[in-house]
Amino acid sequence: MNTSFDLVISDGQIVTSNGIFPGTLVVRDGRIAGILAPDAHPDSTRHISAKGLHVLPGLIDSHVHLRSPGNVEREDPVTGTSAAAAGGITTLIEMPISQTPANTAEGVKRRGEAIEAETLIDFALYGAAGHENIDKIAEIAEAGVVAFKTFLTPAPLHREGGFFGLWCLDYTLLRDVMAETAKTGLRHCFHCENYPMIETMIKRLSDAGRNDGLAHAESRPSIVEDTSVAIMLSLAEEAGGPVEVVHLSSPRAAQIVKEAKARGVDVTAETCPQYLFMTDEVLAVHRGFAKCNPALRPKEEVEGLWPYLFDGTLDLMGSDHSPFLPEEKEGEDIFAIPPGLPGLESIVPMMLTAVNRNQLTLPDLVRLMVVRTAEIFNLPGKGEIAIGHDADLTFVDMDARWTFDRHACFTKAREVMRFVHGMPMHGKVMRTMVRGETIYDDGQIVGQPGHGRWLKPA
Repeated sequence: MNTSFDLVISDGQIVTSNGIFPGTLVVRDGRIAGILAPDAHPDSTRHISAKGLHVLPGLIDSHVHLRSPGNVEREDPVTGTSAAAAGGITTLIEMPISQTPANTAEGVKRRGEAIEAETLIDFALYGAAGHENIDKIAEIAEAGVVAFKTFLTPAPLHREGGFFGLWCLDYTLLRDVMAETAKTGLRHCFHCENYPMIETMIKRLSDAGRNDGLAHAESRPSIVEDTSVAIMLSLAEEAGGPVEVVHLSSPRAAQIVKEAKARGVDVTAETCPQYLFMTDEVLAVHRGFAKCNPALRPKEEVEGLWPYLFDGTLDLMGSDHSPFLPEEKEGEDIFAIPPGLPGLESIVPMMLTAVNRNQLTLPDLVRLMVVRTAEIFNLPGKGEIAIGHDADLTFVDMDARWTFDRHACFTKAREVMRFVHGMPMHGKVMRTMVRGETIYDDGQIVGQPGHGRWLKPA
């Protein structure tokens, strides 16, 4: 029997959702081949010492907009997945917005092949589900998406092509769409905001001469999210398919989700670090550079979201990485600026800092950014450090203290990251490994484009 391995990783503290323990990992053919005692010395062609580091299962970002193919001035698969690797992410799930949107089987195929040719890490795709492409939903599922996405807000002006089949405002039509996605068995994920309310609030603020940063938060208060979540879950209860609220930001919306779960509705909820660590006051300082949808919340609502992170209501974390050019985020009128924040390189440092502040534990982080994400989206080979699973690993130094510098980032949207620039961090990603190959190592991208794979549901 062959007892030699391709790689041995020794001296580190292995982190799972159940705890932390010392151990030696052995890898063969890109997969975990064994979890041995810390003093084991197996034969191997390569050896990595993780002394002083914690070794986590490869982190998964559930909510990313690389925008590929198209809009390469904002991001491309090489820069986007380099940023992900530098941020400790080994797998990302790409949203369907693009100049080649995932609103048909052919669109899914073209997007998957375009990203796979250049990606450094593994990825999966969401498909678009709307009233305009309801007849395509079954074929999109067959093409290999892991979930569907629908906006309950309209397509942005001049971006209608990329949003075709991706939105629905009519609740009767939405009921039909949800019945179709339920037939596929894939989770149907929703951007929940009540657009008629937003429209009226924006008009009132604009008429009053308000176009400052805080006006954005005032135009989209929590009630906009709460009412949309309540309507969507009422329809989901009838349709019977699995659903998800993405980038949940409101404690009251979280309570609505919690109560739906108690009734037996198959609903999961995702949140993002901006809704746990940043308040609407950031909009007053950074204006368009801090604009995202849902909007940043007041301090009391940020604090009120945390309990739902621990009681099972909030299942997973994503960055909602949305790259733009700096000139697109500038301007006097906050309502004319596109929403979205780059976050692939900041989500994990922010969460590690929270661990060091005793706001959560490393096993909590693994649950939120690995285990539940792999379960919910049925990602083959992902989800834990276990024999037979992919050797996707994130090495972190929990003692490292440093200051976030946007100029050192790999994303093309680095100049937009003013909201996190200069933020003190405690805990740092040192190495990112995908299927046994190091992609990022202590400040440098060492992997090659094309190493990543397109993941389809197991």
